[in-house]
Amino acid sequence: MLFKNSQDDWQIDLNNYRGRDGVLLDVTDIGVKISGGADSAIVAYMLALYVKTHRPDIRIHPVTAIAQTKPFQHLFAAQILAKITQLTGVEFATHQCQEIRSDTVENYIGDQEAYFATLDHLYQLRFAGLTANPDPKDAPLLYDGTHTLPGSHGAKDLDRTKTLVKKDNTKRPLINVDKQGVAEHYTTLGVLEEIFPLTRSCEEDNVYSFEAHCGDCWFCRERAWGFGGRLV
Repeated sequence: MLFKNSQDDWQIDLNNYRGRDGVLLDVTDIGVKISGGADSAIVAYMLALYVKTHRPDIRIHPVTAIAQTKPFQHLFAAQILAKITQLTGVEFATHQCQEIRSDTVENYIGDQEAYFATLDHLYQLRFAGLTANPDPKDAPLLYDGTHTLPGSHGAKDLDRTKTLVKKDNTKRPLINVDKQGVAEHYTTLGVLEEIFPLTRSCEEDNVYSFEAHCGDCWFCRERAWGFGGRLV
């Protein structure tokens, strides 16, 4: 199944799938990391479309690593999953959730990997919604010297030729697509009004109103840039 995009197409074919090491995988179960944000939400939707139209035998296992500073993540992830099921008819497997530390970049990354490792027995392949950073030439207002991209996201990493596969069993289908490309997927697939408003990108520590984004943190500004000024 081909998902066209002006920045980078994504072809899903899990028949006779081989990992990076060349080993043939009998894919019956896949995992998807879903944070409650716009990127992972559209990946989950595309996977559900693929399962519905090509491989209804495959089970999708949603996984949410809940950062201590973002205790709302699983709530937004759950409403996204419910909407995807409503739109596609695809029922997800049990939503796996666990709190992780987010006091340092090292703990945040390390705890995520450790948690995912405990779930590897559930699926042969997992998907993550990591995306490319906006190019400063295209989004100068995002790199204004006041609002900075968190270090764990690699502010200087503008490589758009990354491999979709990380390790042997993790795929990053949007790794060469920035937020404008993500918005294009939402529009092309016709779910901009159905799914996007249910997602949350804001990471401002002091904002816990689920009805609003702060509009000023890096992720809000990137979201507005990508979606034509829209936060919801």
